[in-house]
Amino acid sequence: MGILGCMPPIQRREITGPARVRFAPSPTGNLHVGGARTALFNWLVARHTGGVFVLRLEDTDRERSTPESEAQILRALEWLGLDWDEGPFRQSARSVVYLEAIGRLKAAGVVYAAWETDAEMEAQRDAARANKLAPVVRGRRDWTDEQIGGFVAEGRRPAWRFGVEVTGRTVIDDYVRGEVSFEHTAIEDFVVARSDGTPTYNLAAAVDDLDMQISHVIRGEDHLSNTPKQVMVIRALGGAAPAYAHIPLILGPDKKRLSKRHGAASVEDLRDAGFVPAAVLNVFALLGWSFDDKTTMFTVDELIEKFGVARISKSPAIFDLKKLEVLNGRYLRLMGDDEFSVALVGHLDRVGFFADKDAGARARVLETVPAVKRKLTTLGDYEALAGWLFRPLEIEPEAWDVLAADVRRSIQAIGGGLGRLELLEEFTLDAIKDVLQDQLHILGEDARGFLEPQRIALTGQRVSTGIYESLLLAGREESLARYRHTLGRLADIWVA
Repeated sequence: MGILGCMPPIQRREITGPARVRFAPSPTGNLHVGGARTALFNWLVARHTGGVFVLRLEDTDRERSTPESEAQILRALEWLGLDWDEGPFRQSARSVVYLEAIGRLKAAGVVYAAWETDAEMEAQRDAARANKLAPVVRGRRDWTDEQIGGFVAEGRRPAWRFGVEVTGRTVIDDYVRGEVSFEHTAIEDFVVARSDGTPTYNLAAAVDDLDMQISHVIRGEDHLSNTPKQVMVIRALGGAAPAYAHIPLILGPDKKRLSKRHGAASVEDLRDAGFVPAAVLNVFALLGWSFDDKTTMFTVDELIEKFGVARISKSPAIFDLKKLEVLNGRYLRLMGDDEFSVALVGHLDRVGFFADKDAGARARVLETVPAVKRKLTTLGDYEALAGWLFRPLEIEPEAWDVLAADVRRSIQAIGGGLGRLELLEEFTLDAIKDVLQDQLHILGEDARGFLEPQRIALTGQRVSTGIYESLLLAGREESLARYRHTLGRLADIWVA
C-alpha cells in the first residue's frame, strides 16, 4: 500500500531487547503527575532492557515555552532520580533538521501548499458539521497561477499540508491497546509547516523520533490521535515507525480527569510538601501498572527488575493523594536514622525552616529524629509535630479549651506532673516515664486524661512528639518553666 499503508503488526507483547525510548515534555509549565508517570515508565523500560533514555524538550511553542519551565522540569527529573542518557535535545535548536525534512516531503510530493486562511478552513469544518459529517478539512490543490499570484501580492504565505490518502488506513499494534485502526477518511490533511515556515508538533515529533532512532514511544493515550499522522510522516521520509504503547489517563478518586482539586500538584510541589522520591516513584509506577495483586511497595531496583509494558492496564489509573501519604509514611519509617536525618534537614532547608532560627537549630532537629520519625506522614508535618521546640510556649486555642473545660482537673494533672519532675535527680527518658506513670496511677486517671494536659502544658498542642521524648528534648529547665507558665494561666481562671 506504499508509504501510507499498514504498519507490520508487532508480535511480542513485552519489550525485551535494548529499547531507545524518549521523554519529550513541552516546557510550557511545571512537570505534573501525568508527565512524571510517562517519564518514569520510559526510564524503567530503558533501564530494564539495558537501553537508552533520551530527554527531548519540545519547545517549538515559542509563546508558551519558557526557560523557567525547562529548568523546573530538569530539577524535577533530577529529584526523582530519572537520569537521562542522551540530551536534553531542544527542538528550538533543530530548525535545520526540520527544514530539510520538509524539503524532502515536498520533493516526494506528499505535501502541498495550502493557501486557505484559517477562517476558510473553519468554514469547511462548520459545513461538515452541518451535514453531520466529521469536521475533516482538506485544502485545494487546483489553484491557478493567477490566483496564487494574487495571494502572493496580498502578502499571503501558504502553510504546507500532508496529503492524506483518503482510501487508506493506518494500523498500529499498540503494546497496551492492541490493534488500533485509523481510517484516513477521518484524518484531515494536517499541517506540517506553518505559513512562517516553522514545523508543527506532528512534523517535529516524527522527524525527531526517526532521527534519534527511537524504537518505542511510550506516552499518554491522549496522544493516540497523533500517532497515524506521525507514522505517515516517518514512512514518507523512508523510515520505519517506532512501536507504540499508549498508557491510560490518570483520574482522581472521583473518577474525573485529574486536576488541582485532587491534589495533583507538580512534582516540585510534592517535594516541597515533604514527600520523598522513593515513595513518589512507587506511587507513580502503580498508576496503570501492577506486578501482582498484592505487592504495593517496591524499591527502585525492584521496579527496574519487574517493570514491563505487558502489565500496563488499559483502564484509567487513579491518583489518590491519601494513598501517597500513607506510603510516604512507611518509607520514612523504613529509612535508617542517618538517611532520614539527611532527608529531613534537606527538606527544612528547602522550605526556609532555619531562616529565623539560631545556630543550634540544626543540631536540635537531629536530636528530634528518634521522636518524629515514627510519627511523620510527610517531612512537611515536622513543623506541626515538633515546631513547638523552636519557639516560646504558645497554647493553641483548641488545646487551651481542653484544659479550660475542667480547670481543677487540669491543675491537678499538670501540678502533679510538675511536682514529680521537679524532684528528679536525673532528667532521663526512663526516669521521666517512671515518675509520670507513677503519678498517673496515684491520681487514678486514665492515660489520656493525665498525659494530654502534660503535653499541652509543655508543647501548647494536642498533637506533638511523644510526651516523654518531648520533655527530654526540651530539657529540665525549659520543661519546668513551661509547666509553671501553664499552671499560672489556669490559676488565673480558677481564682476568677
